[in-house]
Amino acid sequence: MAIHVLKAIDLLDRQIEWTKAQLLAEQSAAQSPLCPEEKKLPLKWTGSIAEWVELIYALYLVKRINGGKISLKSLFRWMGEIFDFEVREHASYFMNIKNRTDEKRTKFTDLMCDALLERMTESDRKPPLK
Repeated sequence: MAIHVLKAIDLLDRQIEWTKAQLLAEQSAAQSPLCPEEKKLPLKWTGSIAEWVELIYALYLVKRINGGKISLKSLFRWMGEIFDFEVREHASYFMNIKNRTDEKRTKFTDLMCDALLERMTESDRKPPLK
């Protein structure tokens, strides 16, 4: 074969490989639950330390992460990596939450529940889309 034909075949092979890689990247991006802008946006915890501790303890105690087969320390570490937030002395914060003297010891989880119920009530008031 002529050298030009070999170069053309080589060029086509590289183009095919590049196209395969592009298609795989697009397919992977399409399967991702986050759009490209969201992937670049880091998740940051913006609540208080007490709210964080209350949330993690609640998740741990209802055993909804790995069916409850995760240690509290691992859950704090794992969630901390996701939300770029670290609390080293979570047990002392839990004691402070537990020792609250007002009527709402679970302020943050109550706040979340109230917000969800309010959203449901608002949704019930809106006419259905046709």
